[in-house]
Amino acid sequence: MREIKEILNAWKNTRVLTRIGTEYPSKSSGFEGAPRDIDHRQYLTETEAEEVDNAVLSLKEANYSHWVVLTAYYLRGISCNAQAKVIGRRPHDIINLLNEAECFIKGYIFEFFKKAS
Repeated sequence: MREIKEILNAWKNTRVLTRIGTEYPSKSSGFEGAPRDIDHRQYLTETEAEEVDNAVLSLKEANYSHWVVLTAYYLRGISCNAQAKVIGRRPHDIINLLNEAECFIKGYIFEFFKKAS
């Protein structure tokens, strides 16, 4: 099974980033001024993304504060330090909440992704 952080980053790419449906590595043909790097973002299939969506919704029902930290970090790109600063807590506390949320998600999707690999 893939690492949970890798799965959640791929979930973010699937749900947040604009896609056109066919994600091939993009590389310019050498035109002057065109970017020459290749985009190798990980994506989930729609079935995998739905499984993660269900896990995240279950987390929201089970523990709202963990859901807020997880979605702020992965979907909105707000660092743990920035979250801690806003709510007046230590960054270590937010990191612990994020780790607990990731463990919840991993427990929820474990069987599905174990079959997929």
